[in-house]
Amino acid sequence: MALSSLNLLLSAGVSREVARLSAEAMVGSFLQAAFVVVIPAAVFLIWVSQKDALDRAR
Repeated sequence: MALSSLNLLLSAGVSREVARLSAEAMVGSFLQAAFVVVIPAAVFLIWVSQKDALDRAR
């Protein structure tokens, strides 16, 4: 599937460099999303969970 998509892009006049830059931008977007959304949400949930465990222990 990916190979046929690459062939379609290359036959449509899209250069390999443009495809590579697009893929790099996509990966960068995923990493930014992880740092902006996933990691803070995970830290918050861990903090709430630990705080709740301490409150129940009292």
